[in-house]
Amino acid sequence: MPSLIVDNISFSYGNGDVISSLSFSAEGNEKIAILGSNGSGKSTLMKLIKGLLPLKRGEILINGKSIREKESKQSIGIVFQDPDSQFVSPVLEEDIAFGPENYGMNEEAIDEAVEKSLKAVGLWERRKSSPYSLSGGEKERAQLAGILSFSPSVVILDEAFSMLDRKGQDDVVSLASSSLESALVITITHSAEEALSSDRVILLSEGKLIADGETRSILTDSRLLESAKVKPPFACRMRSLLLSRGLDTGPVLTETELQEALCHLR
Repeated sequence: MPSLIVDNISFSYGNGDVISSLSFSAEGNEKIAILGSNGSGKSTLMKLIKGLLPLKRGEILINGKSIREKESKQSIGIVFQDPDSQFVSPVLEEDIAFGPENYGMNEEAIDEAVEKSLKAVGLWERRKSSPYSLSGGEKERAQLAGILSFSPSVVILDEAFSMLDRKGQDDVVSLASSSLESALVITITHSAEEALSSDRVILLSEGKLIADGETRSILTDSRLLESAKVKPPFACRMRSLLLSRGLDTGPVLTETELQEALCHLR
């Protein structure tokens, strides 16, 4: 059974549906990007999956259980865009312990979970520090440690890591991928570049699912992305520009692929 089933859900804040008849499912260790422009419904979808908004039409199941049940909500961890808004304690190790404590783990298990998660992200030596004193990259890794501490089966990255530069993003995304191998990881983003590290892309526009498929097939379809008001990845934009000047690199998705294709044109 898939870890996540979204079955024909719709949602409205009052005037018209923000999410309309949306359905999809995802397996336990998939890495998915939910991609869409502002107003596409992706943030509302995230809140419905987490149970932060009341589900009125349709059904969402986590590991076979309705999101309306407390146990399902505890199976989900979220990393938000602003790490400072997530810290709940002035001491890093106490902040990391918050999740396990909230979910009823005993003291010994909490200590073990805190140590394991902080070591996994390279912050064990900073455990006595204030999370607010950490650098931007360290704060993002601290958020990740907070998720790892209670081992959720579904992890949502809500515009996460976007405050870092490109290299910082790549480093934390790589760490997240290696640390969350067994979890379903859902990246919520408006950026095609941030979706590149996912295996699958679900494209939303005006609250509707307009495409669901393998990352390369979705992100190299510039017309599809532009119809959803999403800017194609840099390499795809450069290919279109070169084509307009009579140079065909062939299909490219990443900057590395673009560089290699340009070398072959010489």
